[in-house]
Amino acid sequence: MWDIDIYLLVAVIYVVLGLCIAILVSIRKRKRSSSSRKKGQVHVSPDKNTHIINGRYEVGLSSHKQGGMATVWLATEHKSGTTCIIKTPRKGTTMDNVYQEKLMLEAGYLKRLKHPGIVKYLNDFHYKGEFYLVIEYLNGETLMAASPRTTFGEEQVVAWACQLLDALSYMHVSGIVHRDINPKNIMLCSDGAVKLIDFGTAKNINGIARDKANHDPFTQITNKGFDIPELFMGGATDQRCDICGLAQTCIYLLTLNNPNKICSGLFKSNWPRSYGEAAAIADYLIAAGVSIRTSKCLAQCILFSPDNRFANAQAMRSALALAEGYPIKPAEIVAKK
Repeated sequence: MWDIDIYLLVAVIYVVLGLCIAILVSIRKRKRSSSSRKKGQVHVSPDKNTHIINGRYEVGLSSHKQGGMATVWLATEHKSGTTCIIKTPRKGTTMDNVYQEKLMLEAGYLKRLKHPGIVKYLNDFHYKGEFYLVIEYLNGETLMAASPRTTFGEEQVVAWACQLLDALSYMHVSGIVHRDINPKNIMLCSDGAVKLIDFGTAKNINGIARDKANHDPFTQITNKGFDIPELFMGGATDQRCDICGLAQTCIYLLTLNNPNKICSGLFKSNWPRSYGEAAAIADYLIAAGVSIRTSKCLAQCILFSPDNRFANAQAMRSALALAEGYPIKPAEIVAKK
């Protein structure tokens, strides 16, 4: 009788010890898993088509989009379940170091900018020697992707321009110039709002020397059909290059013709170099059904010399809103009726 009780007691002890050991092993595994996440290791997701970066973001195995300087990934933030965009520097070229530096600068700019008309910064981090920028996911498409179906009405284009000019004014006051405003870098969101994206070639206009990449090749920026004079020539730039880029975008949305091509067809140059040539652009837009007010404003914004454009985004916004045309300038564009 006593022998049987002893055997049962020993069996119970072994069972209890086994359970304790199993619990301790489980706790150690959890601690190791937590520690590896903190170190930024990649963990395999239950979904074989994705992987986890930095213990936080689930990313697909193939990229969402390949840009000129960065690869764009569609990701999900685990804690909140929020969809976001992750940008990594483009790889496999002699410019790899420059692309990483430019992406780090872009993160710095977006971190400073908080405006409803600018894509929102969420996070940035290093992983395995590579830099990652996390920004909000915008449900929509670029104006370039949306535009080939039909021209947009003037009222809509002017409304978008005013939204973007508010964002540009805020950005310029913050000391940042975008330098690549065109339909590819403006998102038309599902709620009808427009937002500036892709700050990869942006500059700090209050201290350009401080944010220059070690081997920055972007003194000249070309964008076929939407070239901006001072950027195409590799000259000094300020906020007026963004005004030119936005005006060219508006001209494209109103006509579905590239602004540089329109100019070269009228006077054999990519940009109007005089007020007379600007008047020819205004006439072209008026013939396309655009109002005299908007036509004159946009024509002035794309003049070759920045000194002949509007001084800033607020001045251009006022010009678009005024019933009698733009503010007084050194010379006036007289559009033929």
